[in-house]
Amino acid sequence: MSTYDDYGGGHYAPSPGNNVGIGIGFSELTAEVAGICVGALYRAEYRAEASKDLLDVLVANHFGYPFVPGRSYALWMNETSFQAYGVRARKVFYVELTDAWSVKAGLGVSFLEGLQGEQQSAIGALTGTSDTYAVGSAIWFRDQTNLSPADFNPFVGGGTASGQGFSTDLELVAQSRSGWSVDLAVMDVVGRLYWENVPQTVDLLNNATITYNANLDRNALVNGVDSRVDLTEDLTRKYHLALTTAPLGKWSAVLGDDFISGLHFPSVGARYASGLLSGDLNYDIRTQAVGLGISFLGVSAAVTTNDVHLGLATVLGFSLRVTRSW
Repeated sequence: MSTYDDYGGGHYAPSPGNNVGIGIGFSELTAEVAGICVGALYRAEYRAEASKDLLDVLVANHFGYPFVPGRSYALWMNETSFQAYGVRARKVFYVELTDAWSVKAGLGVSFLEGLQGEQQSAIGALTGTSDTYAVGSAIWFRDQTNLSPADFNPFVGGGTASGQGFSTDLELVAQSRSGWSVDLAVMDVVGRLYWENVPQTVDLLNNATITYNANLDRNALVNGVDSRVDLTEDLTRKYHLALTTAPLGKWSAVLGDDFISGLHFPSVGARYASGLLSGDLNYDIRTQAVGLGISFLGVSAAVTTNDVHLGLATVLGFSLRVTRSW
């Protein structure tokens, strides 16, 4: 996400095809009430795909060189994001399968209030005629709950955008008495946000001369349609699978895979446990990111990155968990 915000910063190396960015944020404060875990939560998610040509235009313009004369740019982008808060209730069940194996099942239901939602897509083509001019056309679709008045027709009524929804979660952990375990967690098994009165704008850009600005439409003929619409957003299902071997001394091996939006993130790692202290080290094969975590006296912290210089990392993750009983 930091790379996206900095237009590449000191590291810009897009793939020749489409480039994907995923960001997931989740925080929760929980307590037990009558045998049920009840928590207040906040969620934020971001997912985007864009063509290399579109990213080249954005990054080059940021550093003062928008177009390459004679180059044709295939522009394509698809982006979704949301922020929400709410309440989640969870219940855990224990089942003894055999003398050697037991299963722990956790079920969760969340009720969500949408804070912000956005869906954007664009497609078009340009040909650079000089450093600052291009010829082409594009169409841009945008649904955005917090669209600024400058980007939306003030005469289109309909009230303020709002959204409510729900989500369901599932986790199954099978454990053997010898120390083997298999963990399957599914976030947003079924999850939706129902948005109302969302500002929607559709812009068609078409002209013989185009110079760059934030919307790629300076000196271009722009026709648009603004309206307010109701939308149903299906939350992306996320899977996590981990196999932990029986410990050899104080160490165990861990094999894992995370799956989201058609992408697998396989990983290998090791776990150390000694009394109240435990630690994890893992390596993500797809992104070449290294994760390091430590837990002591109910406090767990972890960081994942594929560059020791965090500002240059294209993979970056943090987690913190504090558990106290009273």
